[in-house]
Amino acid sequence: MKSIVRGLVAAAALLFPAQAMAAENWSPHLPGVTEGLPAGALPPPGVYFFNHTLVAPFTLHDKDGNKTPVKADVFVDVPLLLWNPGVQVLGATYAAGIAQPMTYVSSSGGGLDKSGYGLFSTILIPAQLSWALPNDFHVSTGLAVYAPTGRAQKTVISYPGGTYLGVPNSIDYWALEPSVGISWLHDGWNVSASLNYDINFKNTRSGYRSGNILVGDYSITKTIGKWTVGVGGYSVNQLSDDTSDDPRIQAGINASDGNRQTKYAAGPMVGYDFGPVVLTAYYNHGFGAKNTLSGDTYWTRLTVPF
Repeated sequence: MKSIVRGLVAAAALLFPAQAMAAENWSPHLPGVTEGLPAGALPPPGVYFFNHTLVAPFTLHDKDGNKTPVKADVFVDVPLLLWNPGVQVLGATYAAGIAQPMTYVSSSGGGLDKSGYGLFSTILIPAQLSWALPNDFHVSTGLAVYAPTGRAQKTVISYPGGTYLGVPNSIDYWALEPSVGISWLHDGWNVSASLNYDINFKNTRSGYRSGNILVGDYSITKTIGKWTVGVGGYSVNQLSDDTSDDPRIQAGINASDGNRQTKYAAGPMVGYDFGPVVLTAYYNHGFGAKNTLSGDTYWTRLTVPF
């Protein structure tokens, strides 16, 4: 199951030469969304439904990691269908999927409030491949495509030192996301890491292009009977600068380290297998944020095999 959304979160904050903020506060991949899942493995043949929910009170951080007055309360629901037809490709198990996230965002700061529901970009997962290796290791690779079908309206919010576009409900550009995952699955243990590289295309309406972003999801869990407990976390590191066709906005980007965003999070998780439905809940404490929205996040995930 890849980047479901992998995400999520996007587009907001054009700046003028004062002080720049990350202009796309949603990355295509929703950081943390695959925590607790075996990133290198796929489930047995069949159709699976996953539903992720995220609640997060976010604060916008500047290029030095300082909190700004801008806040965004976010709710995300990510329904995903994953299909494993039971075929082999290049010696690997093949799967495909589709997700249609929905978001609610309420942003405030600088004397202006803005809120609303909307769809996020449709996420197409044409291929996910998983290989079983010796000693209970599994590796995977895949590709997700983010189609700009969501709601991406923005509202300008001013704060001391800059101008922020209220967080929209979606990104407004195409994105490709190759990924790799690795898992060690042994005696109830799941030690997994997933790396997702978001290649962002230019927003043709605004002339803005977000830099490419590497998002990692990590987890260590132990299943005992019907219970699963463990820890998880994520990392977000933007590896290239944002760019804009507008010279004024580009000047702001240049003054803010290319609007490169970074943030990290970690926390506990617990799950219970109701047979066959599995419910997982986890919490991430955010830290180390620069040029982006960040804060503590509260998650649930429902897994249902058909």
